[in-house]
Amino acid sequence: MPDEAAYQVFNYVADCFIHVPVVGRAGGEDDTCERVCRAVCEQLKIKPVVFALVGLRLHDEKWFPAGSRPSTDKKYDFRLRFKVPDLSCLKALDQELFNYYYSQLRYDLLHNRIPEIDYRKYKNKILGYVVNDMYRKMIEDKVGLSELKRDFEKYIPRKISREHSVCFVNVAQKRIFESLNSIQNRDHDVNYVKNVYINDIDNIAPGYLYEEYAAEIQYPRGEFSSRTGKCPVKLRFQPYGTAVSSRETTKYGSTGGGLERTLDHEDATTTPGLKVFYASKWQHVTNIDEILTILVEKLTVKLALEDQSEPYCIDFHDQTELNSFVTCLAGYYRLMCKWTVYLCQDYLSSPMLNLLKELKCHGPIGGKYSTDKIREKNSSCGACIIRQCEEQYDTYYVDMLETDGLIKTYKLIHAEDQWHVQRDKEEEEALHRYNQLTEALKSLNPEITSVYRLPPSDNDTAPNLLLCRPTHKASPKRLLRGGTQELGQKRACIINAAKELVINRNAVEDESDGYTKRTRADFLLPNNSKMEVTLKLLKNEKEGEYLKDFLQVAGQWATIDSIDIIKLYGMTVCKPITMVLEFPRYGRLDEFLRTRRTSVRPTALIEIGHSLARALYYLQKHGIIHGHIRCSSMLVTQYDEGEQRVLAKLGDPGMHGQRRLTKHDLLWIPYEYQDLSEQSVARLRADPATDAWACTSTLWEIFSRGIKMHVYKPAEFLPTRKWLQTMPPELKDSKQIYECLSCGWHADPDKRLAPQTVVGLLVHARQLDGSYCTVGNGHVNGHSTSNMLNGSVFKNSILSMETNSTLIRSRTDCTSSSYVSNGSDSELRSNASSGSSSLPLLSNSINRFSGDSYYEKTFVNCSDYIQLSGSERIFFHNMLGEGNYGRVYRGTLERDNQAPRDVALKTIYDDRPDLGRVKDDFRREVDIMKNLRHTNIVEFICFIEELDKLVVVMEYVPLGSLLAYLGYMRYELKELDLLWMARDIANGMNYLCEKNIVHRDLAARNILVESKKCVKISDFGLAQVTEGSNYYVARHSRELPIRWYAPETLETQKYSSQSDVWSFGVTLYEMFTYGATPYSHVDVKSAAQLYQLLQRETKILQLPEDFSYVYDKLMAPCFKRDPHERMTFSELLEELNDMINQYGEPIY
Repeated sequence: MPDEAAYQVFNYVADCFIHVPVVGRAGGEDDTCERVCRAVCEQLKIKPVVFALVGLRLHDEKWFPAGSRPSTDKKYDFRLRFKVPDLSCLKALDQELFNYYYSQLRYDLLHNRIPEIDYRKYKNKILGYVVNDMYRKMIEDKVGLSELKRDFEKYIPRKISREHSVCFVNVAQKRIFESLNSIQNRDHDVNYVKNVYINDIDNIAPGYLYEEYAAEIQYPRGEFSSRTGKCPVKLRFQPYGTAVSSRETTKYGSTGGGLERTLDHEDATTTPGLKVFYASKWQHVTNIDEILTILVEKLTVKLALEDQSEPYCIDFHDQTELNSFVTCLAGYYRLMCKWTVYLCQDYLSSPMLNLLKELKCHGPIGGKYSTDKIREKNSSCGACIIRQCEEQYDTYYVDMLETDGLIKTYKLIHAEDQWHVQRDKEEEEALHRYNQLTEALKSLNPEITSVYRLPPSDNDTAPNLLLCRPTHKASPKRLLRGGTQELGQKRACIINAAKELVINRNAVEDESDGYTKRTRADFLLPNNSKMEVTLKLLKNEKEGEYLKDFLQVAGQWATIDSIDIIKLYGMTVCKPITMVLEFPRYGRLDEFLRTRRTSVRPTALIEIGHSLARALYYLQKHGIIHGHIRCSSMLVTQYDEGEQRVLAKLGDPGMHGQRRLTKHDLLWIPYEYQDLSEQSVARLRADPATDAWACTSTLWEIFSRGIKMHVYKPAEFLPTRKWLQTMPPELKDSKQIYECLSCGWHADPDKRLAPQTVVGLLVHARQLDGSYCTVGNGHVNGHSTSNMLNGSVFKNSILSMETNSTLIRSRTDCTSSSYVSNGSDSELRSNASSGSSSLPLLSNSINRFSGDSYYEKTFVNCSDYIQLSGSERIFFHNMLGEGNYGRVYRGTLERDNQAPRDVALKTIYDDRPDLGRVKDDFRREVDIMKNLRHTNIVEFICFIEELDKLVVVMEYVPLGSLLAYLGYMRYELKELDLLWMARDIANGMNYLCEKNIVHRDLAARNILVESKKCVKISDFGLAQVTEGSNYYVARHSRELPIRWYAPETLETQKYSSQSDVWSFGVTLYEMFTYGATPYSHVDVKSAAQLYQLLQRETKILQLPEDFSYVYDKLMAPCFKRDPHERMTFSELLEELNDMINQYGEPIY
């Protein structure tokens, strides 16, 4: 029987090749590098959360693209490829990958694969690494010294054993074992030993894992301006800055044969980015976040960069080297900037990422990020997020907002082409199976008739995704960018109109917004020169009412610095208040194109569209909504008729945000807002995606040479594709142009193209050559393109479009409520076509982007920061939550000579009618917290009382409330995890008892989770010191959490440590039911009603049968009706320790 076909993959832990079976049709025809990587990860138990960090390398050569088909005839290395900013954090991400990286690093050190390490220079350090490695072997595998002596050569780098004498090796061996003898009895953790090894090597070889490539570029400008042809260079992408001492000779690159060169202080590669080596020094090319897309033509790579009209071209000598370079940049871009964006073309992209996009499924973002995102979207019942499980492959979680306002988590397993649904943790044996994901989603909660999923966004910033994002961003601008005028590089300034402006009185014209007018002027510069500028100002009759809005537009435009956007040089602040703008010598683009319909070539039109797409990318990157992108908003600043060069820039939106929208605007408004209702208009003006739609319609205007568009029923007209007939044949026949427009107008908002994608398509289309104007697989976003560009199918005249269009489109076809509401009317539907949206449901339109740039910050009358004593500052960031009395924000505490610290900032509403009492409660909470110091109680840092602002500064606990954590981690938490958390709570409460403090609000919502192994008690807003009486009687009427209260509290408002014990029992019920509401079967409206219920029922809040022992040993003693018969927290702590010890203490 022949051997089973398999791929040979080197495993550094086993120190040998392992065999990965071929799967798929025709002997692995469907296999990909990514599939093989996953198979290895499953063997090694490496989790999905770190899957993007690893890759396959041709054995001792270059990297293999994720989507490429491997061969059984070749050998591969499975390696950690992408470097995280802090290698010591790798263990917290995934213990198995941490172990694997140690083995990979150890192998490379032993086999001389780290070019930065000079074995002659670091001989003694390397012997120290040998001691470290042998000591690790002793404690990890319980190996004795005799066995280590026998295998000594396995721990010595090959270069040392080959190049040094037997005498030296013998002396080294003696010193090594003397060191081992002295440390063998020390009680070190094996992870600590590995960490020391990893971090120390990283200090002397920071370029380990960085990749270096040989290529050619055009001779750079400047000193090489007289030379033509190609310049041989070395390329390296450096994700993080590295401090290197001045004039130190260093080698870089893990690909073998590093490049030796002398570093100047200025060239110490202390900054991250793509570097190119020529003229005996490294030069900075670009930062990773400035790359818009990567295009590949044969052996040439073209990087489309921000603020660069022409791509940066790099020529390679072979395809393997090129693929390796491109996948390096694309991989780091995903892990540092946008996880859902793969920069390069389809044949190099990630099949797993493509599948997730088709399913509208998030990556392994984690439950907290998912639930926070649902709430930030102001979502309604039925909103859900599908996300990859961080721990197991083919496992997904669905976090759904349900009728009670709580978010419930469901588990899906994809196996054998079916979706297996697990609704509750105890149903593991009773999985329900569905052929389609949409069917599975509909089945999760039959009571919810309207289900819609929030898709992943390019701006998702989940820490679990951006594993390589540096903690502190400090990147220079590109050094190889084109020059600009000095004035254009400065920020907007205040301009003295009387002394610095000479105004053209004959050039005043009204703007189309109806609120402003413009004129021309000469701006007098300090060097006796002048520059023509445009002045924009409010009409006289509009100044009183709209001055604030005008200044807001000006203030926003003053922050913009892009070569594709009209520059605001400054403002005049005396009457009239005026914006001083870059002068567009050739006027509005639409008028410019209409007057030159035959003279402007298609390539120039594409270049103008490229500039618009770059401008929109810049605006969205900086969280700015333009609101009026039109061809008439583009302004022509340069025109060379001979070379057919047209330079057009996006102008400011003016006051169009104030005017009423009409049917004339519908072409530039997405389908979901075209009813122009008051609600829709408010939404579209707050939705960044509206600009992307308007950009698509503007591209059509540009490619149609500025003809006036009278499309009053776009929902009917656009799907007919008649819009193709207004464009020149060269553009009409371009698949890239077609994709820009058809997908930009897609009926499904989640399938419309991002500006970054449009930039890449237009760079392709600029070539106007058959080799460029194709889509690799013959499909556009999954749609067949075999007939989409055949002009003969469009027989109807387009002329009616420029008169009175009578096209009608049924609202239900494209503008149904599934796109315009919060989901109350949306229906869950499935499409058979793989190219269509798998779930054409409502996407939440307001604030669709989830990045910080789009988060509206409201600080409840608190400043952006509060100055404390000396140089201490408290910065406010996003809101973490709110309750009856106030809000809690995430913040940063900055102190001299200390790293910034994340903190939580608790504030109160200042408009409450009972503000005086609330402030007293706030101060009492501070008085209690400032004297508490315990591992399981949230740390109090300081209290700020300034005028009417009261802020409590506490430690920030990253995973949020235990109640939410129980929900989204229900399938990952084991019984032991819950018992451990219960012990932490009991430990903290026992400490409070010793301090004579009654908490009065103990519940899962007031427990914060630092990690699985540490929770902390918070919210002391109701806490009281009992002093000598051991109990406290409430004297004020407040909103109280009665479901957690003991009978005596409900009857007499008497609180004691015994009533806190009752609350602890209720909290245990929440924990072991994964967040269920106590007495959920009863509509509890008053304390008296609940008191009567407790008098009737002797056994309350029962747990599932699996946890009956928890009820009997822990909860039942808490629910004794006589407070004196209840267990104390000290006794509960002892009982919990006994229960945990029966499991054996796990080692983390």
